[in-house]
Amino acid sequence: MAEGHKPPTPRHHMSNDVQQQPDNGEEEEEEEAAESVKLFVGQVPKHVTESHLLSFFRQFALVDQVNIIRDKATRASRGCCFVMCPSREEADKAVNACHNKQTLPGASSPLQVKYADGELERLEHKLFIGMLPKNVTKAEVYNLFSIYGSIKDLQILRGSQQTGRGCAFLKYETKDQALSAMEAINGKHKMEGSAIPLVVKWADTEKERQARKAQKANLISAAHNPDSPYHPSLFGALPMGYALPYSGYGYQASGTYGLMPYRLPHNQAAFASITSSLNRGSALRVRISSGSQAEGPPGANLFIYQIPQEFGDKELATAFQRFGRVLSAKVFVDKATGVSKCFGFVSYDSLASAQNAISVMNGCELGGKKLKVQLKRENNLNKLY
Repeated sequence: MAEGHKPPTPRHHMSNDVQQQPDNGEEEEEEEAAESVKLFVGQVPKHVTESHLLSFFRQFALVDQVNIIRDKATRASRGCCFVMCPSREEADKAVNACHNKQTLPGASSPLQVKYADGELERLEHKLFIGMLPKNVTKAEVYNLFSIYGSIKDLQILRGSQQTGRGCAFLKYETKDQALSAMEAINGKHKMEGSAIPLVVKWADTEKERQARKAQKANLISAAHNPDSPYHPSLFGALPMGYALPYSGYGYQASGTYGLMPYRLPHNQAAFASITSSLNRGSALRVRISSGSQAEGPPGANLFIYQIPQEFGDKELATAFQRFGRVLSAKVFVDKATGVSKCFGFVSYDSLASAQNAISVMNGCELGGKKLKVQLKRENNLNKLY
């Protein structure tokens, strides 16, 4: 134990006669738990217990919990742990007092105390804003979002010619301010010059961005391997387990409107076998034809507006598959951000299926939006291919 430090009073000690708190107290505890900060601690001797570590760290800061990281098979300590603090201020106290400064009995090196992966970015209250007009100014975005709180930083993303990419990053002082902005603006507010509501969501952490990069590398490699589960299937329909590549700012599918490129093999029978195996178990079944077309016969192709923001190709196909055999389903995305434009198409193999879908789904509320479903003009549909 380190000496010369007066331990802070633990937060959760209470007398035995106080067993319950009013509802507002429970809500406050839930909010505190949501704001808890996780620290990673290395160079922990494997014989040290969680109770010992809790007592140790409470000499320097308020600590709610300690979890030793254990081997999944043997349950033995791996020589490290997570420490949960109630706030960033308390977490900083623990880091400043212990990192490379305190050595536990039995350890050969000082403790390594740092924020767990993704914690610092999470605490920045950083938002991603999509579907901005290309010519939007920083002042316009600032004026809109400053209504909900104090803005620490705002970056409008621009291309090589200084033209807007239609997206931005913004940081608030507090989490509540960021949540208020998301609740009020996401999918609800349209800026002047844009027909699509803004997309406001938490920005990805570095760990999430690295995962997207790895996934993208797998997809590029798999494009040359038709047996891979990541291999793109025919006409842009996505195999099970596929996720869109990540551009660094949002999901972005390659090709026109996110249609995946492919090469037709000389052996059509073999190609049919490959695509059949790729789409097995998927709600979206794609008809194999001799040409590069995914549409059905005239009058069997639908254009859908007001698609929920979170819907992708698979969700759209699932929503419309009860009316007949879906040949293809595509949600259009913004090329710069990869964010849904909230409209797309569905193609059936028969006119009757399309008419049934229109009669039921047109005006139907889906994900908080009323769909607009109508027949697609065939000459425009063909241009997509």
